[in-house]
Amino acid sequence: GLPHAQQPFKAGRLHQQIEVPGVWLERATINASNHRLLNSPLGLAGHACMASLFFITGKPLLRKDKETALELAQQCLQQSNLAGSAGVTSPNSQVVVLRALAPQVESAMQLLKHVRTAWRKNLWGLGAGTPRIWAM
Repeated sequence: GLPHAQQPFKAGRLHQQIEVPGVWLERATINASNHRLLNSPLGLAGHACMASLFFITGKPLLRKDKETALELAQQCLQQSNLAGSAGVTSPNSQVVVLRALAPQVESAMQLLKHVRTAWRKNLWGLGAGTPRIWAM
Protein backbone atom coordinates (compact mmCIF):
# COMPACT_ATOMS: atom_id res chain seq x y z
CA GLY A 1 0.00 0.00 0.00
CA LEU A 2 0.82 3.67 -0.07
CA PRO A 3 0.01 4.98 3.41
CA HIS A 4 1.07 8.59 2.70
CA ALA A 5 -1.28 8.68 -0.29
CA GLN A 6 -4.11 7.26 1.83
CA GLN A 7 -4.05 4.09 -0.30
CA PRO A 8 -3.71 1.13 2.08
CA PHE A 9 -3.18 -2.45 0.93
CA LYS A 10 -6.90 -3.34 0.76
CA ALA A 11 -7.07 -5.53 -2.35
CA GLY A 12 -4.76 -7.94 -4.11
CA ARG A 13 -2.03 -10.37 -3.29
CA LEU A 14 1.73 -10.30 -2.98
CA HIS A 15 3.73 -13.38 -4.00
CA GLN A 16 7.44 -13.40 -3.25
CA GLN A 17 10.13 -16.00 -3.76
CA ILE A 18 13.76 -15.50 -2.82
CA GLU A 19 16.13 -18.29 -3.76
CA VAL A 20 19.84 -18.96 -3.76
CA PRO A 21 19.96 -22.52 -5.13
CA GLY A 22 21.15 -25.03 -2.60
CA VAL A 23 21.50 -22.38 0.12
CA TRP A 24 18.24 -20.52 0.71
CA LEU A 25 14.63 -20.71 -0.41
CA GLU A 26 11.71 -18.78 0.98
CA ARG A 27 8.27 -18.22 -0.39
CA ALA A 28 5.56 -15.92 0.88
CA THR A 29 2.04 -14.96 -0.08
CA ILE A 30 0.23 -12.07 1.54
CA ASN A 31 -3.41 -11.49 0.74
CA ALA A 32 -4.91 -8.09 1.47
CA SER A 33 -8.00 -9.87 2.75
CA ASN A 34 -6.02 -11.77 5.41
CA HIS A 35 -6.61 -9.32 8.26
CA ARG A 36 -5.32 -11.78 10.85
CA LEU A 37 -1.90 -11.92 9.14
CA LEU A 38 -1.78 -8.19 8.48
CA ASN A 39 -2.82 -7.06 11.96
CA SER A 40 -1.85 -9.84 14.38
CA PRO A 41 1.21 -9.42 16.61
CA LEU A 42 2.28 -12.81 15.19
CA GLY A 43 2.01 -11.39 11.65
CA LEU A 44 2.74 -7.89 10.39
CA ALA A 45 1.19 -6.22 13.47
CA GLY A 46 -0.44 -3.52 11.36
CA HIS A 47 2.82 -2.31 9.84
CA ALA A 48 2.71 -1.05 6.27
CA CYS A 49 6.29 -2.08 5.41
CA MET A 50 8.31 -5.25 5.78
CA ALA A 51 11.96 -5.42 4.84
CA SER A 52 14.65 -8.10 4.62
CA LEU A 53 18.41 -7.91 4.16
CA PHE A 54 20.37 -11.07 3.42
CA PHE A 55 24.07 -11.77 3.86
CA ILE A 56 24.60 -14.98 1.88
CA THR A 57 27.94 -16.60 1.10
CA GLY A 58 29.08 -19.27 -1.33
CA LYS A 59 30.65 -21.33 1.44
CA PRO A 60 30.05 -21.63 5.20
CA LEU A 61 30.95 -18.50 7.15
CA LEU A 62 33.74 -18.72 9.68
CA ARG A 63 32.24 -18.64 13.17
CA LYS A 64 33.90 -15.30 13.96
CA ASP A 65 32.55 -13.73 10.76
CA LYS A 66 29.02 -14.97 11.47
CA GLU A 67 29.21 -13.64 15.02
CA THR A 68 30.56 -10.32 13.74
CA ALA A 69 27.73 -10.01 11.22
CA LEU A 70 25.14 -10.73 13.92
CA GLU A 71 26.74 -8.32 16.41
CA LEU A 72 27.01 -5.51 13.86
CA ALA A 73 23.36 -5.89 12.92
CA GLN A 74 22.35 -5.96 16.61
CA GLN A 75 24.27 -2.73 17.22
CA CYS A 76 22.46 -1.06 14.33
CA LEU A 77 19.12 -2.39 15.60
CA GLN A 78 19.74 -0.96 19.08
CA GLN A 79 20.31 2.49 17.55
CA SER A 80 17.21 2.24 15.36
CA ASN A 81 13.66 3.29 16.14
CA LEU A 82 12.68 -0.17 14.79
CA ALA A 83 14.44 -2.09 17.58
CA GLY A 84 11.12 -3.49 18.80
CA SER A 85 10.00 -4.74 15.40
CA ALA A 86 13.23 -6.00 13.83
CA GLY A 87 15.65 -8.85 14.38
CA VAL A 88 18.61 -10.68 12.94
CA THR A 89 19.40 -14.40 12.84
CA SER A 90 21.58 -16.95 11.09
CA PRO A 91 19.40 -19.91 10.08
CA ASN A 92 22.29 -21.81 8.50
CA SER A 93 26.06 -21.59 8.05
CA GLN A 94 25.83 -19.49 4.87
CA VAL A 95 23.02 -17.07 5.69
CA VAL A 96 22.50 -14.11 8.00
CA VAL A 97 19.13 -12.41 7.61
CA LEU A 98 17.79 -9.16 9.02
CA ARG A 99 14.01 -8.63 9.10
CA ALA A 100 12.13 -5.46 9.99
CA LEU A 101 8.55 -4.27 10.19
CA ALA A 102 7.99 -0.53 9.93
CA PRO A 103 5.14 1.95 9.65
CA GLN A 104 6.82 3.47 6.56
CA VAL A 105 9.52 2.44 4.12
CA GLU A 106 11.95 5.23 5.05
CA SER A 107 12.78 3.92 8.52
CA ALA A 108 13.21 0.37 7.21
CA MET A 109 15.52 1.54 4.41
CA GLN A 110 17.59 3.55 6.87
CA LEU A 111 18.10 0.45 9.03
CA LEU A 112 19.00 -1.75 6.03
CA LYS A 113 21.49 0.83 4.77
CA HIS A 114 23.18 1.08 8.18
CA VAL A 115 23.48 -2.69 8.55
CA ARG A 116 24.73 -3.16 5.00
CA THR A 117 27.32 -0.40 5.46
CA ALA A 118 28.51 -1.98 8.74
CA TRP A 119 28.80 -5.41 7.12
CA ARG A 120 30.72 -4.05 4.11
CA LYS A 121 33.12 -2.03 6.27
CA ASN A 122 33.84 -4.63 8.93
CA LEU A 123 33.66 -7.89 6.97
CA TRP A 124 35.09 -6.82 3.60
CA GLY A 125 36.89 -3.53 4.26
CA LEU A 126 34.67 -1.71 1.72
CA GLY A 127 32.82 1.60 1.74
CA ALA A 128 29.04 2.05 1.83
CA GLY A 129 28.56 1.68 -1.95
CA THR A 130 24.77 2.02 -1.99
CA PRO A 131 23.19 -0.19 -4.70
CA ARG A 132 21.58 1.74 -7.58
CA ILE A 133 18.21 0.18 -6.83
CA TRP A 134 18.32 1.85 -3.39
CA ALA A 135 19.02 5.34 -4.80
CA MET A 136 16.16 7.70 -4.08
